[in-house]
Amino acid sequence: MAMKVKDFRISQVWDVLRHLDASAVGSKRTTLKFNKANQNIELHFPVSSSADISALQKISGSEVCHQRKSAKAVVTIDKSQFVPEVVNSVISKPKSFWIDSPLCSDIKRQKVLVEFSSPNIAKPFHMGHLRSTIIGNYLSNLMSSLGHDVHRINYLGDWGTQFGLLNVGLELGQVSDEQIAANPIQVLYESYVLANREAEKDPGILSRARQIFKQMEDGDFAETERWEKFRQYTINELKQTYHRLGVVFDEYQWESMFGAKDISSVIAELERMNLLNDNPDGKRVVKVGNRNVTLVKSDGTTLYLTRDVAAAKHRFQQHKFDQLLYVVDNGQGDHFIALKHILKSLDHPWSDGITHIKFGRIHGMSTRKGQAVFLKDILDEARERATIRQNISKNTRVGSDDRSAEVLGVSSVIINDLKQRRQKDYTFDWDKALQMQGDSGSRLQYTHCRLCSLRENSGARPANECDASLLTESHATALVTEIARFDEILRASYLELESCILVNYLFSLCNHINQAFQHLTVKGQPPEIASQRMLLFTAAKIVLSEGLEILGIEPLEKM
Repeated sequence: MAMKVKDFRISQVWDVLRHLDASAVGSKRTTLKFNKANQNIELHFPVSSSADISALQKISGSEVCHQRKSAKAVVTIDKSQFVPEVVNSVISKPKSFWIDSPLCSDIKRQKVLVEFSSPNIAKPFHMGHLRSTIIGNYLSNLMSSLGHDVHRINYLGDWGTQFGLLNVGLELGQVSDEQIAANPIQVLYESYVLANREAEKDPGILSRARQIFKQMEDGDFAETERWEKFRQYTINELKQTYHRLGVVFDEYQWESMFGAKDISSVIAELERMNLLNDNPDGKRVVKVGNRNVTLVKSDGTTLYLTRDVAAAKHRFQQHKFDQLLYVVDNGQGDHFIALKHILKSLDHPWSDGITHIKFGRIHGMSTRKGQAVFLKDILDEARERATIRQNISKNTRVGSDDRSAEVLGVSSVIINDLKQRRQKDYTFDWDKALQMQGDSGSRLQYTHCRLCSLRENSGARPANECDASLLTESHATALVTEIARFDEILRASYLELESCILVNYLFSLCNHINQAFQHLTVKGQPPEIASQRMLLFTAAKIVLSEGLEILGIEPLEKM
């Protein structure tokens, strides 16, 4: 079962637009609306030329509306056919009802690598890493839902002079393997802080750190096996934290994977193409625009950018990707400009598929104990605050073994982030994030739980198929129309790489659901009407659930 009448109307208009301009369709947003004034279901298409207008006017049931600076084509849809097709399609294919829509099938399926989160084991998991994790997980889920072959990479920092410092800190603190195994991220961080503090008093410590890193990069480090053990401890602890966020990676990579052999091949390639220049101070640089970008330091060790070039080449050799997305904050723009420039200069055309997914900073996120350092602290705080909210709310209950507070806390943090425009900075507010009435994760979860309990509370069972003659109310048509916008929303979110488009849609969907709750009661209605309304609410629950899962949130059934 498909949304045939809607899909036909979209294809009908697109065929006209493609005939006039083959590139027109991809950039234009199709919008489905319920016109309350005339009770019509309408598809709106922006049009920009007189040729578009005259051609579209020949389509039956269409009109062109002129606005101040533009025009739009409005095409009506047969309601009696549309309503049952939408509801039956969602019910029959709950995990993929959107995928065959022209709005989604028009998107070319690709091999996509997404690098996100990527914390540094010697430093705190800061809020930039949290945003990278949340946004990267969403983009991975979105692309998977649209049929892309997605590979998720967590590229962990374990290289550079700072790791020489970390090793010095472990020596100074006389840290045992058992201490690290018990609490790896915290202990490694404290050792790094200790070394930095001591380095301020003794310049020899920094020299020792550089010497250790040189040994590490040259493959002469005596405690390589111990270092590898520490890294595995770190991954094990990170996986526990990522599990709480519902994030799973296909692959963990380390900076240290791209050592002397990989780097030397990059350097040789740059030399062969006369791209590498020697500075008087001993550094080796590449010209990027009007900047000299260092790839090799004066002591012969490499930089993050050098290893990123090697890593990108390795990834293409392994995966032959179409797109490689780096989900990293706004401040790293110059780094990725340099990365693409170098790869392009090395005649790697696949570098055109590299995109820096930028995002802004979070301000004001702290726990009651002070400024948060580790992601675990934030998630613990979210759970504790959610528990308090549940205990005082008349709409929620939590038992001693109930994990709903954990899921609610995580939902609040994720939604509070993903509802923002990606590149904008924002200030985090715990009260707003956890509020039940506003635009929050708690509100989305509450609506989903209410839909789950409707069958139990009403005693009604959903009908096997939708009968449009029993769903003629304005609020029913409005809800069906909102449900049918899911493919439109996924397409728009994909084209703009903006999660807030889906989040705002889910808030709008919840508004329509809550209005329908008030006007389309199920309990106490004649069985044929109750079963049709129950079927409609079941379809709404499926759409809300799928939207939450794409955002990276586990939908709750009780709270």
